[in-house]
Amino acid sequence: MTKTPRTVHTVTTKILKPVRAAAAGSSTAADLIESLPGFAGSGGVCGVAVAVFDEPWTSAFFDDRTRFGIAGDGLRLSGPSPGSVAEFLRLALTRLPPVPPAPGEGLYLDADERGVLEPGQECLVFDLLDDLRLPRLGTVQLDIACDGSRRPWEMVAFVDDERGRHLAVLGKRRGGHRRFWWLPGTVGRLAEFVEGRVPEHA
Repeated sequence: MTKTPRTVHTVTTKILKPVRAAAAGSSTAADLIESLPGFAGSGGVCGVAVAVFDEPWTSAFFDDRTRFGIAGDGLRLSGPSPGSVAEFLRLALTRLPPVPPAPGEGLYLDADERGVLEPGQECLVFDLLDDLRLPRLGTVQLDIACDGSRRPWEMVAFVDDERGRHLAVLGKRRGGHRRFWWLPGTVGRLAEFVEGRVPEHA
């Protein structure tokens, strides 16, 4: 019997399934560049967070390096830019329940242009799937643009379970290849991805 190859699509589907219905009608980060009052679209960070915890909620946010604005379900904040992407994202995600990052160093998986995972990663895939089988406490799907253009991330999400918070990122690489990161989840680490400061091996 032929074994079906594991793909990054299978993994991302398991991660995003809880929030896909909630995210279906939400704005994208690209939409925000033109629609949020006070954001010129020439620089800075803007995005949308769609989250499912006890109840779903959505938050839109921008920081054009002069001012920031956050508009969500029952939440509106604005003021001078904090001058730091990490500090801004902490403000934007202020509704996230405080959950410690998951233990360990995390892992990454590489896939070809079809999304099929490269050979020799079976043990890592099993570790990841074990995590995804744990009872889910919450999921956040993020759509973020930086400096007026999208980062090369096909998916960015936080996943909370009994072990802690995970950061899941699927990114495009040269030649159409992809890399999937599954890391201890912190806003600081998310800021590194937004700014493009993540090492190849992170």
